[in-house]
Amino acid sequence: MQSFLNQMLPILLGICFVWLSNSTALSEVNWKNHSLNDVHHRTKVITAVDIISSHNYPVQTHTVVTRDGYILSVFRIPSSQLCRRNGPKPVVLITHGMTGSADSWLLTGPRNGLPFLLADACYDVWLINCRGTRYSRKHLKFKAWLLQFWRFSWHEIGMEDLPATVDHILATTKQKSLHYVGHSQGCTSVLVMLSMRPEYNKRIRTTNLLAPPAFMRHSLSMGHKIMKPLFSLLPDIELLPHLKMVNSAVSAICKILGVRDVCTALYLLTNGRVSQHMNRTLIPMLIATHPAGISTRQPRHFFQLKDSGRFRQYDFGFGMNYLIYRQNTPPDYPLHLVRPHSAIHIFYSDDDGTISPKDVLALASKLPYAVPHHITDETWNHMDFLLANNINELINNPVIQIIETFEADLKQKIGNIKGDFSVDALLNEF
Repeated sequence: MQSFLNQMLPILLGICFVWLSNSTALSEVNWKNHSLNDVHHRTKVITAVDIISSHNYPVQTHTVVTRDGYILSVFRIPSSQLCRRNGPKPVVLITHGMTGSADSWLLTGPRNGLPFLLADACYDVWLINCRGTRYSRKHLKFKAWLLQFWRFSWHEIGMEDLPATVDHILATTKQKSLHYVGHSQGCTSVLVMLSMRPEYNKRIRTTNLLAPPAFMRHSLSMGHKIMKPLFSLLPDIELLPHLKMVNSAVSAICKILGVRDVCTALYLLTNGRVSQHMNRTLIPMLIATHPAGISTRQPRHFFQLKDSGRFRQYDFGFGMNYLIYRQNTPPDYPLHLVRPHSAIHIFYSDDDGTISPKDVLALASKLPYAVPHHITDETWNHMDFLLANNINELINNPVIQIIETFEADLKQKIGNIKGDFSVDALLNEF
């Protein structure tokens, strides 16, 4: 036992260090072209609503209840001062990655943040907060401190959170379908939804996947490999929570000149090398809002994908697998059923550090209709898909162009039809 503890101690210390350093809060940030510079906003715990409203965009908070009882908060940016279009707008749903939340998409502000740019382009933008994150920690039966609350992976996010959110959005906007953008785990979960609940394919116009983890044989960093033994021993519990009191306390410390640099150094140390594309002034805000909270089953499920080399459901072990799946091993996700109204657009890079290009191309080969977008910059990594200085050129503008091309083609088809017509019938032609 003592030998075992000696082996596990460095891993436990590493986990604690990552948790503490990533749970720090907002230090004083001087954002160029940002308006979060009054003292009150710099000292309190920052939320997505704070960020959106600080840039003079309207924001709404919607509540979505899943079939299994989780209560999600979903943020909506319904318009922009730069949009002059009247009437209903096309809808875009944006989904964050693991350890993130809606905050992840907002940190770069209106000039480089995809939700703001889409709102400026006259889209109705919705940002989900998946179960277990800082904004979605409620359940109809279970409190967040109970183990039952944390019995989920990204499988349940795809099976329950996304469908419930899509239904709510379409009912609210009175539309039949929407556009989808996901980063990292946000890609995995939509693949789960479209393959396991294929009736939702007809509700997705375009699907844009940024750094999608599905097949993982060649993926995951050394840090994940070191942590795997610990995750295999832990039950389904909360990991890397967002602690408001800790964030607020460290916020005051990080504002002190000199200590501010230490806070930044801690983030760099725990997150590896920093991309040359990243605006380092975002690091304090990133630390303030991340991590947002996950279940230990989420990374454990990804580790299983790496071990198996397959994109398949959660492995509960021989006995439970037979009870749940009626077979000894978990079934693969039926990717041949992933058939939304247009091609799946996959953005990936060679220097991701988390997702190997080999695995991304393996995913593309399994989908009925996929269009890979290779980021040729050899230094582009996993977080650059959200935080890079040149993100507009390589990610945001191409994604917006994909969405706008679909909308233009749809309008042209409608214009060419005389008499009665069904928009759903038109969508089925894409």
